[in-house]
Amino acid sequence: MSAALLLAIALQGVAPAPPPPEVTASVNRTRLRVGDELTLTVRARSRSIEPVELVLPLLSGFALVGSRDLTEVSLSGADGPVRTTVRELLLRAERAGTVFIGPVRARQGDVVVDTDPITLTVDSTATGAAATLGPLARGLLESAPLPARNDQVALTVIIPDDTVLVGQQVDMIAAAWFPRELRNRLRRLPVVVLATPERVWAYPQPAPTGIAASRLVDGRWMDLFAVHTVVFPLAQGRVVIPPVSVTYAVPVSFSFFSREERYTLRTDSAPMTILPLPAAGRPADDQGVVGQGLTLDVAVTGGDTRVGEPMAVSATVTGMGNIVLWPEPVFRWPAGFRTYPAQTAVRLEPRNELIGGSKTFRYLVVPDSAGSFVLPEVRYPYYDIATGRYAVPGAAPRALAVEPGVEPRAARALPPLTLGGRESWTSALARGLTPWGWIALAALPPALLWLARRRPAPGSRRITPVVAPQLTRLGRLEREFQAVLAAHVPDTVARDGDGLAQALRAAGVESAVAEHVMRLRDRLRAARYGPQGVGDAVELAAETEQVLRVLGVEPLARRRRRMLAGVLLALCLAPAARAALQGPTAEGLYEAGALRAAADSFAARAARQPRVAAHWYNLGATLYRAGADGKAVAAWTIAARLAPRDLVIRRSRRLLPPPDAASEPLLAVGVATTAEWALVAAASWLALWVAALARRRRRVLVVIAGLTAGATLLAAREGRRARQPLAVAIQPTTAVRVAPHGRASATGSIEGGAAVLVVDRYGRWLAVRRRDGLRGWVLETEVVRL
Repeated sequence: MSAALLLAIALQGVAPAPPPPEVTASVNRTRLRVGDELTLTVRARSRSIEPVELVLPLLSGFALVGSRDLTEVSLSGADGPVRTTVRELLLRAERAGTVFIGPVRARQGDVVVDTDPITLTVDSTATGAAATLGPLARGLLESAPLPARNDQVALTVIIPDDTVLVGQQVDMIAAAWFPRELRNRLRRLPVVVLATPERVWAYPQPAPTGIAASRLVDGRWMDLFAVHTVVFPLAQGRVVIPPVSVTYAVPVSFSFFSREERYTLRTDSAPMTILPLPAAGRPADDQGVVGQGLTLDVAVTGGDTRVGEPMAVSATVTGMGNIVLWPEPVFRWPAGFRTYPAQTAVRLEPRNELIGGSKTFRYLVVPDSAGSFVLPEVRYPYYDIATGRYAVPGAAPRALAVEPGVEPRAARALPPLTLGGRESWTSALARGLTPWGWIALAALPPALLWLARRRPAPGSRRITPVVAPQLTRLGRLEREFQAVLAAHVPDTVARDGDGLAQALRAAGVESAVAEHVMRLRDRLRAARYGPQGVGDAVELAAETEQVLRVLGVEPLARRRRRMLAGVLLALCLAPAARAALQGPTAEGLYEAGALRAAADSFAARAARQPRVAAHWYNLGATLYRAGADGKAVAAWTIAARLAPRDLVIRRSRRLLPPPDAASEPLLAVGVATTAEWALVAAASWLALWVAALARRRRRVLVVIAGLTAGATLLAAREGRRARQPLAVAIQPTTAVRVAPHGRASATGSIEGGAAVLVVDRYGRWLAVRRRDGLRGWVLETEVVRL
């Protein structure tokens, strides 16, 4: 027994000692800024069951935000149990420079293990959060008074002046001061909210992600969190800056898992007076532009061109100011030049925190006559905030040389032009009767006949007319505003919710414009449904009208006034204008050989008055002379449908007969239009009931009823023929493919001027067929649809 005990004691004495613990210390990043947070993780792994004691070094330059301890014991290992101890520290950097975290010491029994030290680089706030504040914002912060007390949170609104001019840049800064002892206890940054005032155009600036500045107030350090916004007043009057708020949460204890108490601090609203621009020295052509150092550059690409060839013209305004609302310069083009506005590009390039950049207006200009012309000086007057007076940058006059057109003249018979420019009276009468006139013609004669054979009712009940409510100016502008929103954002949920600004940016609207449109929508809602109304409906209507102009929409009231003024001016000056008109007409361009420009003019006339046969005929004659036979066939077919008995149109159509037999019935035109047959049927219908009222013979009634039925059937036939989805080939040879893609094999081809029926559509491809068995797909650019 004693021998066994001695053996056990001997064996125990020679057992190997457990290995020392494995200790590591690591951080999630080695470079940060003052005010940023850092996670220090210490991990100790040991095979002994004894606990591990971790001794942290002195964390100089850091403030402890929170900590977390974790211990795990694993019994699945072959070498015995494994104890893992983890400690995580959440630290905040408070001192710039190179900072060292000393070795972490782990003690287990008599064994002591140290980790390697850690070297960190802490940048100052000047290269971090405060770098997002420009010199102007930093100057406002430095000039602002410090908080009166250093033991509580202070919130203020800083503006350079409470009286500014319309269109002048105003920098608004919301400054929240925190005592450093309180700020060190925060687990997350406070949230400072600076709402945008009404009647201004805002450019939100990047917000600092940390401490913007630090100041020593009565012996205690206070840290600053700031939000910066740039606004431009839109109209004179009084602007109220909404209350500014700051929200922060303070842990009730130093434990990482302790709850937090939320606090919110708000300021009072601050008024700001907006003065109008001075009237002294204002140019006559001033457009209300306010800026600083504006320049105007006009570039003309293709200044030496030919008749009918477009020139690219761009006007770029560069400088400081509210560039989004800068209007386009006024050009005084020579007579005979047609202008087509193109896209407008805005490029923001702030300089020293002054909003600025460039705005480029592009145009396509097409001359209609040859010769040497001069583009007069282009002026862009504005009020310079820096100098306090009006300035007028401009572009010098420019010479433009336009050579005659080079359109080829066809060596074949040229059809004459027709001067008719009115819709036929039958078409106008039939269109005017739609739909209630036709309903009355169908229902009144039987009703009158029935009433004539009965005694009239002794009395009739008086009906009081219902007067529709009159819309105010703000109501009309709100309706137009909603229509513009629906055009840009078709989705109702996105248009009415908080995602309107994002949807407008996706639709191509600038970010600043999208944010302002969303705020205006909320104000209009408050004006309509809020308990206190709009306060000033005139100012809200003016702002809505200005936003509509930025979005490219002219208010309805202004459009009506402009149209009325244009009509009155045209009536007064029509005789003099006709006598003094020097610009070439479409007919003059046709005779001069400028076929491309003449075709554009006739096409514009046909688009404005699509029921005038003369416009379509003249367009077809111009295209025929230019060699575009397929397009000419399409234009003359439309003209023949509008005026089927016109001899000039019938003779011209013989110049381009259908290229194949299958196209003849598709391009055929009856002896009368649908409107004419409908009017004949209506007249016969009235005659039928007049004869019935006069008690004519039954044979007469049967004949008139037959005429009515025949005219009705012919009208239905012509209407069905006009509604056929026809397409005419415009290329000399157009391939018809078996599938809607360019590599598909061709099942056949059609010549220029051939007609086909369109039965389906897939992207840019049209499915066509004809009675001769031709079926397949053609590109929509190779045909023109009637």
